[in-house]
Amino acid sequence: MIQKKFNLKEEFKKIVKKNGNKIAINYGNEKIYDFNFLNDQSNKLLLIFKKLKIKKNDIIAIDSEKNINSYILIIACIKNNNPYSFIDISDNNFRLKKIFKILKPKIIFTFKKKIKKNQNECILKKDLSYKLIINNKLLNRKREKNKNIVYIMFTSGSTGDPKGVPITHYNLSFFIPWVKKTFKINEKSIISNLNPLHFDNSIFDIYGGLFNGATIVPFEKQEILYPKDLINKINNNKCDTWFSVPSLLNYILELNTHKLFKGIKVKKLIFGGERFPINGVKKIFPHLKKVKIFNVSGPTECTCMCSAKLIEKKELFTSKNLSIGKINNYFKYSILKNNKPSNIGELVLKGPAVASGYFNDNILSKKKFFKKKYFGYYTGDIVHRLKNGELKILGRVDNQVKLMGHRIELEEIENMIIEIFNIKDCLIKLIKKTTYLKQELTLFVLKKEKNKFINFYDKVEKKLPTYAIPKKIKFIDDFKYNVNGKVDRNFYSFK
Repeated sequence: MIQKKFNLKEEFKKIVKKNGNKIAINYGNEKIYDFNFLNDQSNKLLLIFKKLKIKKNDIIAIDSEKNINSYILIIACIKNNNPYSFIDISDNNFRLKKIFKILKPKIIFTFKKKIKKNQNECILKKDLSYKLIINNKLLNRKREKNKNIVYIMFTSGSTGDPKGVPITHYNLSFFIPWVKKTFKINEKSIISNLNPLHFDNSIFDIYGGLFNGATIVPFEKQEILYPKDLINKINNNKCDTWFSVPSLLNYILELNTHKLFKGIKVKKLIFGGERFPINGVKKIFPHLKKVKIFNVSGPTECTCMCSAKLIEKKELFTSKNLSIGKINNYFKYSILKNNKPSNIGELVLKGPAVASGYFNDNILSKKKFFKKKYFGYYTGDIVHRLKNGELKILGRVDNQVKLMGHRIELEEIENMIIEIFNIKDCLIKLIKKTTYLKQELTLFVLKKEKNKFINFYDKVEKKLPTYAIPKKIKFIDDFKYNVNGKVDRNFYSFK
């Protein structure tokens, strides 16, 4: 049993003492930083924190650009007991305002050159050459009691209020050793940090990686767009672990570049955040040598992962829907159908790695979380428990879908579009595009309202994140409604 007194500050001290000179962050091209560097620079940041009157439990927002200082800020926040949250600064202002309203940070660190007039600038020269941008309005906010929170991860969401998930030292005390044991991550491991820092999958890279003494190799978004360069960087930096959403593999294969995987040096391919890419993995499988392939699953609310399944060749080539394996041993779980135990129904997770609720949102927390000794969470995933104890995900109890690893509530987008364009009804479906399971959101509206949808993208981009904007619009004669008076999502013409 992990002790409640587990603290990442002390864990990092142990790593530095044992592996101080070992590479922690490797960008390639001689941009290499060891654990001693992270330790020293984070200590210097603590002096800046003091000057800026950043106190224990003050929340810090960080631009999710993969600047070396982003990683230093993580360590500094842990040392100073400041919960932090990575923010996608490129997101639309509508969504950012909602995030900051929930988060109420004391300070925002960003690496952008442009600074608004109502903000102060503090530049620390020499070793740390980045800008600390302080929002004066946020600085004056009353401090909250955020005891033991390490980070607050905002779920992808779509148009409703984003949901912040606070994860504690105690939550991570179960996740970190589980990653070490399950994926054999240690001081010799080199992990490709393909996931955006504001995205839940990055928790595996940072805490499963750095806090197990591994090296991580950050990849910026533009580097991922060019498959040849991506694979070359992985090989040149001897990355042995790949963890990404299946969409990344699907994107690479869309460009007919499967042969790039011939001779790839990774020893572990891990996919999570969406349905496992069976067809894509089959395509690259002949090029892989001694590579272990994992299908992982788990909601942000339960510290990144709740299961991992090692995929065998036989299962890969014979199954259409792979299981997610067995639930991690530090969780207890139940499957409920009509509030009664069943082998098919909604997966409910409970245990010490489950968050306490949504940050600053008691109403929604009461709907999705409960506490009986440990916290529990209603995942919304419909699962089937197999005879061997493994689970298969069959669908959702709601209309949530996953695209590029983002959780999207279809009804929220539909309601937003109805409001923007002043229409009675619309329907959004996630439509399969190719054999590699690449999908896109398609909007269905009535032909008689076609004129309202001129300049569609310009009107919605201010209120919807890019991934939640439908890529196609189909105009139809009429909707079919179900017995509840709602548009029938299963109507045959939408398939």
